Amino acid sequence: MSALPAAQTAATSDRRLGGLRAWAILVLLTIVLVVSLLDRQIVSILAGSIAQDLNLTDSEIGLIYGTFFGVFYALFSIPLGRLADGWSRMRQIAIALFGWSTATLCGAFATGFGSLAVARTGVGIGEAGMAPAGYSVIADLFEKRQRATAFAVFSAGTAIGVGLSSAIGGGVADAWNHAFVGGHGWFGLVGWQAAFIAVSLPGLLLALLVWRIADPPRGISDGLVQPGEPHPFKSAGAELLALLPGISLFNLSRLGAPRREWVRNIAAFAITVAFIVAVTRGCESLVPGEKSKVYGHILGVAMTSHLIQWMTVGLGAYATFSWIQSQRLRDPAAHRVMWSSPTFIALLVIATFNMMIAYGLAAWGPLFAVQRYHAPLAEIGAKIGGAIGIAGLFGMVAGGWLADIVRKRWVNGRLWVLLVCITVPIPLALALFAQPTLNRFAILHTILSLFLGGWQPCLTATLHDLVLPRMRGTAIAVLYLGMTVIGLGTGPYLVGLMSDVTGNLGASIMKLFAFAILTVSATLLALRFLQRDEASLLARARSAGEPI
Repeated sequence: MSALPAAQTAATSDRRLGGLRAWAILVLLTIVLVVSLLDRQIVSILAGSIAQDLNLTDSEIGLIYGTFFGVFYALFSIPLGRLADGWSRMRQIAIALFGWSTATLCGAFATGFGSLAVARTGVGIGEAGMAPAGYSVIADLFEKRQRATAFAVFSAGTAIGVGLSSAIGGGVADAWNHAFVGGHGWFGLVGWQAAFIAVSLPGLLLALLVWRIADPPRGISDGLVQPGEPHPFKSAGAELLALLPGISLFNLSRLGAPRREWVRNIAAFAITVAFIVAVTRGCESLVPGEKSKVYGHILGVAMTSHLIQWMTVGLGAYATFSWIQSQRLRDPAAHRVMWSSPTFIALLVIATFNMMIAYGLAAWGPLFAVQRYHAPLAEIGAKIGGAIGIAGLFGMVAGGWLADIVRKRWVNGRLWVLLVCITVPIPLALALFAQPTLNRFAILHTILSLFLGGWQPCLTATLHDLVLPRMRGTAIAVLYLGMTVIGLGTGPYLVGLMSDVTGNLGASIMKLFAFAILTVSATLLALRFLQRDEASLLARARSAGEPI
């Protein structure tokens, strides 16, 4: 790592930071994020058609939408986050974009639970390479005082993508089904398959453009230029080894870990297995006899959808433990910087449970509207998609802009904006699912979306202030671990499970807002420790051997 002289830093900043090129790249990355959310979210508006065509239950739709995508997204975000810290970030984004678009295209030809789950897993692995690299690039394009605003513009791609997925998915499916008698058109495809194909094509073309964009110097915005790693793929491979069950023990041996680390790892695996067995039995007692469309042939035992759910989440949880254990041995400075900060840990809790709520609402809100108001998919997609897209876009941009303004006056300013954005939605959610008409539902959903989008830029900008430039990709990957393994991996599934048990989808979605108690408590904790953790960043890194 090297610090730039002040004059050189100023001159470089004038040319690079916050200029026209920086904004052009930011807009391009935002479009890539829009495409990402299109491919990720398309299942939501089409859930009813997919379930009917492939004979799936609500729990299985929750698995496909959330768990299979989320857990593999989370696990691969760690090695791909490390790759982003050492290799060309724009080229990584281009490859990831091409990969997840191809997987979405393959999903159009799924014939059952298993093949659609494999396709969704591919989408998750592909998209895992985008966020760590994208946030890292943006942090090097704008000064620290502008980061929340820049991240807000980028995060707005989430709202736009979610909104467009409902509008495009519902519109294409309805148009296709109306154009062809019986819904079967060219090549025997039905409406939801045509929608999958439609949203996959833009990414395949956009990847060629992204490949040609050069990275900004890593760390330039902080005056701490850091070169890429000499062997980035080797480092990313080491991160992957630390995640895989069984191989993680080999990795501990390779790192020369003491015996107590082996004992901890084996104990964590045993606890994970016990958790999977206990929770699976509890879920099966709620919905007895429900079987997945996937069967295990090794022992000839049918696997319930609940067992598949908790095995997948358990894999993610155990892999996360193994990775943190390995990080302490391989990169003690990064481990010290992240895990000795109460604020960093609090931000992970906030993001995890906020995303559990957000993904549960995004996954099932459109289907609730279909069942409650009996309107065409195109109308529901336009009204709800428009609400999420426009309101979410404005909420994210306004939240980031306001957070940067308040931050200039108070160190904790961004967190106060975040606190408002996570508390206001609670009473709105209580009223949302009691609305008698689709128009009133869409209006209240619009107001709710304003606040649901505003917290993200506040949190990501704060997170970047708590780590060194070389750790940003890894830090975002850690953030996405919680957001996807627990947030996306369990939020949609829990709603589907409660809906199967109670038959009340609206009440099932609304119950997720009980987790706001955890997010509010974690925000209050972050407010207490933020200033101390920012001030001690360099000292904590040096104490663990970082050459600063």
